[in-house]
Amino acid sequence: MEQITTAPPLTFEQAMALLDKRHLDTLAKIEADKIATFAKIEADKKIHEEQMKKRDEELQEFKERMDRLSNRFGDLGNRLGDIVEYLVTSNLKEKFDKYGFYFRNTALKVQVSAGRRTITDIDVLLCDGDSIMAVEVKTKPNLDDVERHIERMDEILQYPNNFTRGMKIYGAIAGAIVDDEVKEKAFKSGFFVITQVDDNVNIITPPENFVPKCWTDITK
Repeated sequence: MEQITTAPPLTFEQAMALLDKRHLDTLAKIEADKIATFAKIEADKKIHEEQMKKRDEELQEFKERMDRLSNRFGDLGNRLGDIVEYLVTSNLKEKFDKYGFYFRNTALKVQVSAGRRTITDIDVLLCDGDSIMAVEVKTKPNLDDVERHIERMDEILQYPNNFTRGMKIYGAIAGAIVDDEVKEKAFKSGFFVITQVDDNVNIITPPENFVPKCWTDITK
């Protein structure tokens, strides 16, 4: 029969030494975990700081863009009078010759009234022998401006004055900036579109199927 041998019991000193080693291993693991945790915290803190820095840079960039945009449209607002002035002092009237209009007279801020009540104003009115062109001027016209000008044309027809009575009435939209959507709606509404490029005023070439709408004065 094989004899089974067993290890001799630990002495007190050996048991204490073993406990000390396990204690030290535990302390070492705790310390390692603490170092790893602090390292992760520092790494996360650095990532957070970089994210905050990037966010601040993006916010600053956004603010600068908004400031530039605000200044741009502030400049456009100041240019509204310039647009009207260019419409009057440029050879805009002659530029309509190619479209069969021969305007030679210009009037500004023509009131359309019913008695003492002002219905609307015409920013620029181009006139020839039997036709007029009512031009609505905006720095950056939008779709609502086109709709309002359609209403204005009906009002001009409904409340004739010395400028409009007995005339063939046409319309145009003018602006320093006219986006494609507004151009399309204006053309579909039968309006010419006029824009300002630097110090020049140009009539945008209408699409091939464009037919200018005539609001004919029924009192003629």
